Order: sequence, then structure tokens, then C-alpha cells
Amino acid sequence: MHSTFVFLLLSTAVLVTTADYSLTILHTNDVHARFVEANRFGGSCSSSDAQSGKCFGGVARRATMINQIKSQRSNVLLLDGGDQFQGTLWFYVYKGSAASYFMNKLGYSAMALGNHEFDNGVPGLIPFLENVTFPVLCANVDGSKVPQFSSKVNKSTIFNVNGQNIGVIGYITSETPDVSNPGTDLVFSDEVKAVQAEATRLTNMGIKIIIAVGHAGFTKDKEIADKVVGVDIVVGGHTNTFLYTGTPPSNEIPLDSYPTVINPSYDTNRKVLVVQDFYFGKYLGDLQTVFDDDGEVKSFGGNPILLNSSVAMDPTIKGYVDEFSKAIIAQGKQEIGKTYVFLDGQRTTIRLRESNLGNLFTDAMVHQYLRNPSSTAWNDVGIALCNGGGIRNPIDVTRPPGIVTMEDILTVLPFRNTVDVIELQGIFLRQALELSVRDYNPVDAHGRFLQMSGVRVVYDLSKPPLSRVTKAEVRCTNCTVPVFVPLDDKKFYKMVISSFMANGGDGYTMFRDNRTSLVLTGFLDSDVLVTYFNKLSPISIGIEGRIRFMNETGTSNPPTNQPCINSASVAYLMSNMIILLISIISLLIL
Repeated sequence: MHSTFVFLLLSTAVLVTTADYSLTILHTNDVHARFVEANRFGGSCSSSDAQSGKCFGGVARRATMINQIKSQRSNVLLLDGGDQFQGTLWFYVYKGSAASYFMNKLGYSAMALGNHEFDNGVPGLIPFLENVTFPVLCANVDGSKVPQFSSKVNKSTIFNVNGQNIGVIGYITSETPDVSNPGTDLVFSDEVKAVQAEATRLTNMGIKIIIAVGHAGFTKDKEIADKVVGVDIVVGGHTNTFLYTGTPPSNEIPLDSYPTVINPSYDTNRKVLVVQDFYFGKYLGDLQTVFDDDGEVKSFGGNPILLNSSVAMDPTIKGYVDEFSKAIIAQGKQEIGKTYVFLDGQRTTIRLRESNLGNLFTDAMVHQYLRNPSSTAWNDVGIALCNGGGIRNPIDVTRPPGIVTMEDILTVLPFRNTVDVIELQGIFLRQALELSVRDYNPVDAHGRFLQMSGVRVVYDLSKPPLSRVTKAEVRCTNCTVPVFVPLDDKKFYKMVISSFMANGGDGYTMFRDNRTSLVLTGFLDSDVLVTYFNKLSPISIGIEGRIRFMNETGTSNPPTNQPCINSASVAYLMSNMIILLISIISLLIL
């Protein structure tokens, strides 16, 4: 695995002079509270999977690799691209305290804030900021109205690494107010402009090597590399992008090379390096660079290092993990039910097409409000919608065979939103369906893609954004036998959505601004799914054609043509096939 980058470094060794400077950047992003080893889907690792070497990551393995590399190389920075928070029972129990504890123990140099660091509001972030022993960076947030925040978060920092000053700038997606809960007092601005302003300031101070570390997605990372004068390396996150040079060591398919090299538009002779480290701590990013005396990238190598069973767990860190785990085990092992099918909550499914886990959860939301109000109506709520970004993980039918635990549920639905009932006119429901695919992109799948119950929709992605719904049907409620009828723009519909969406999250402002009523139920989303599991277990739900896409012949794909995805490798294959097709079409147009 290391042969590729060793060769790259050795092959350029003849060019190195006494003025050259070698720097290693170890990096992580989107760890999402994975402190212990996880299975291939990021879920809990069963004893059988652990024994057969099918689990990855965890802070104890990461510590081993970090310490090994630091003992072998002299100039090392350890950076994180954000989203340490949220995703497993660990965050539910410990909030940010486990993240701060273990990041301190592992010796992180600095981190950028991710949008999920704000999931519990600024008050939920402050204890983490108070406890970490390294700089937390964010250049594009004005926190002047929140002194507890602004006093602990800097735009940039400067490290002196063996006599060389290195500037590190942080940034976060400007969409954070739409996808998390930072409140109204923090002001988020354009990432590129903010990073440029700080890079200019550092350059004027004589800093020749500048790294941007942030959480805004691979497309934005590349834009920063292309446009920001002075930045040499971009360490990103948010899109969980897997980059690799050579043959990958596991089942992930690289989106691009590691590092991805950008020749910026302002000077095509320069090389700016862009990296990400996938997600859930499965890998440790390992970027090796050599800079010349002018601070320009002269050579580079490296690859993400797979943290599989061949990497021993650091015994000291594992001891700390075991102590923390006691409270997790007590709460997480409660058996909820069984499933006979793989419940697909993978990012490459849940944000791009119909998912059986999305079907299950939205059905559970409707089921929570079964009332049978009259002899002529089976219910007064027939629709439920869920943003794909609200479902964070699949449930693997093989671990252990079919048994679903409370830990599984809270890994799927970690945000603890309530499920509330709103009434909305049909025209605004149609607008929501359009918003669901407005930014449809297999490369950078958006969390606003809707999963649904009581709605059938056909999309035509060849149409311009906000005009892609070619057919929409809704389940009747004032009927004794539920059937699907055309969506009526003038009619009013009651529907169940998350409190996050009811407040305009993910850009669904029509739910907040145009609803005619809102019922705050207090039911937590995880509790709703647990109740449904208890009643229907064992689960055998599949794909039902709720979401379809027009194909090249002008007909909608039937549900039987949709892929039956039961492994991460198939999901990544499908995603990358789409990327390849897009590339071919682009070349033909050119």
C-alpha cells in the first residue's frame, strides 16, 4: 500500500536541495463519533466480524499509525476536516466530550469545524471548544455576537515546525445554517472570499506555506485550490470523498487521485494539492510533500492508510476506549426487533434514489399518527417526508443475523429530531419535491433528497432545476381504501416531517413559511422507528417505485429496474458508473 508514494518520493529525490522542506500532513474528516472499530458500513462491529478481520478504524488503531509515522518522520501535522460530532450512540451519551478527550490524546494539531459540530447549537459546541488543547479554525464565520464562540475559534493559526512557519486556515460550508442548528447570531460567509482574505494576510506576514483545512465538500475544496492565491494544500471534508492513487486496499472506488492536483487558473504552473480521507475513520490520510525555498510544492506522494485488523490497537488508548464503552454497551445492546433484509441507508443510496430504509422510516412516521377519524377516512395524515441527510447509516442484516439493537437505531437516526405534523397546500409540496432534486449530483449527493411515504414522484433530470417533477401522486386520506391520486396544487394536505425540516432545514423554507398549521408532537424520530419495529418485526420491506427517474426513452424506470443494493461496493460502483457516463457525455458535447 505504501509502495506508490515511496516511489514517488524516491523518484524525485535527486531534485532535493538543502533548501527543500519535507512536510507530512496526516488528516481525518467526517469521523462522526466512530471511536471504536466499525464494520464496512460504519455500523457496530460484531464479535464475529472482529474475529474475521472485517472491521476498521477506531481511535486506538489511528493512534498506533499516528505514533508510528511521527516516530519515522520529523515534520508532521495532524489535521481534521470537521464533523467529529454526531453519528453513533457515543455522541448521544457523551456529546462532544469523547471527541475532545481522544483528539487531545491523539495529538491533533488543528481542526476545522464541520456543520454537525453545531447540531446541538452553539451551547452544545462550547464545552468541546473549552476542552480541546489545539486550535479550532474557521475563517468564514463572524462570531462577534457570540463571544463564547469567537474567543475560542480563530480564522487561522501559524505552526513553527522545525524552523518553518506554516499557516493553516479553516473554513466551513456556508450552507451550515440550512443543514444544522448554529442559531441566528453566527454569520456564515463565502468560503473562497474568506480563505483568500486570510491567505493574503498570512502571505503579507511572510508565510510561504499555507494549508486550508475545511468542511465544504470536494467541489468547494477544488474551487479554493483553483482560486485562492497563496494556498498550497487543501485538506477537505463534508462529502466523504475517497481519493486514492493506485489499487485501493478495500472496496471503495476512488473518485480521483490522491492527492488531486489543481493547476490554479491564476497561475497554471503552480500545483495545489487537494485531499480528503473518506469517512468514519476507516483510513488515515497520509500526504507527504516537499516544498522548495519559495514555498512551492516540489514533489508529493502518499495515500490514505487503511486502518484494518493488520494495524494493532494502541493499548493505552484502547484502555481509555474500554472505560468509555461501559456506558455505551449498557444502553446500546437493547434488542429492538429483527430484519430479514438489508436496510439501505448508505449515502450513495439515501441521497440519490429510493431506499428501503427511507421507505421504512417514513412509513413509521405515518403509522405513528394512525387515527381512523371517521367511517369515510382511514386517516387524516397520509404523507411523510424525510431528508436523506437525516438517515445516517444502514442496518446490516448479517450483523448479528437479523437482530436490530437500540445502538443501530440511534446510528441511523442520531439527531433526535421530533416528528411533527404540518398542513400545507399542494403547490408547496410540489415545490418541495422540486427542491429535492434541484442540485441532484451523484458526485456530491445532497442531504436534501427526499425519502417519502404516501407520495409517488417521477423526475426528469434532463429538465432544468425546479421543473423536473413530471408526475406526482399522493395517497388519499378521505377514503376507505388508500389509493394514489394526482397531486392537486390547490388542495391542502397534512403530512409528517421532522422538526428540522419544519423549521426550514436543508432549504425547505416552504414548510416553515407556508404551512397553515403545525402540531408539535414531542415524539422523537428514533422512538417512532423503535415503535414501528416492535409492531412489524421481522422487517422485509423493499423498493416500491415511490421515486422514479425518466430514462432515455422517455419512460420512467420501474421499481424492478432499480438496483438491489446490499453492499457498499455495489453502491460505489453505481455512483461511479454515473460519474463516468456524465464525463463521456461532457466529452461528446465538447
